[in-house]
Amino acid sequence: MKSERFKPFSLIELMRRQVRQINAVGCFWVAACLFATTPVIAAPQQRDIVHELNLLKPYQSHITKRLTQFKPLINRIFDQLDGQSLPASLVLVPMLESSFDVNAVSHANAAGLWQLIPATAQRFGLQVDKDKDQRFDSNASTQAALKYLHFLYNKFDQDLALTLAAYNAGEGRVARAIKRANSRQFSRLTLPHETRQYVHRFYALKVLIDVEKLKGKSFQPLFLFANGVNDNRLPLVDLAPLPPLITL
Repeated sequence: MKSERFKPFSLIELMRRQVRQINAVGCFWVAACLFATTPVIAAPQQRDIVHELNLLKPYQSHITKRLTQFKPLINRIFDQLDGQSLPASLVLVPMLESSFDVNAVSHANAAGLWQLIPATAQRFGLQVDKDKDQRFDSNASTQAALKYLHFLYNKFDQDLALTLAAYNAGEGRVARAIKRANSRQFSRLTLPHETRQYVHRFYALKVLIDVEKLKGKSFQPLFLFANGVNDNRLPLVDLAPLPPLITL
């Protein structure tokens, strides 16, 4: 009888396997230990991700319900990500940017699911004027946002952390930071606090949400802080307040 060849688990899968065996009190200790012992190439510092995990914990049920509520839209985003050969995890960007609120508007005049500023929206084909603002159109804004992410992902050699940093701060600022640091390692770059927090929080959300399960027909999210309660009585429209996660 042949023995099965050992297949190493990813960092996120290792964390999830450990968390299934412990209660919420020990979650961060395990996460910190795993982060400290497992290299994360080209990703942010592990301690920064753990900090953001702690911040997101109180909103776990809100996030679950919001993702369930918008599953049809999420499925369409997955299809477009696949079509452009982009990482499936980028489906979490609207959760981070707007909590999937199509009408969200920031203080910087970024708007819609993907929080596009007018110049970027117009650059990637959206109409933004007094007569019509397609940033509030979920389908049109998704197409534009994914065109932009596709551009950034290839410009920065398919480095996810740099792609996200550029989406938040602009590709010019990230390119200048790389030149000054003479490094493409995200943790070595001098970037605005808001941008660093944005990337750290995305990676924390990526740990909290099992993106592969989210792609499935029956979404049962896997959280590091799950309390074991399975509540299937979700409202058709979830009115629970949930601000854009980046503003928490």
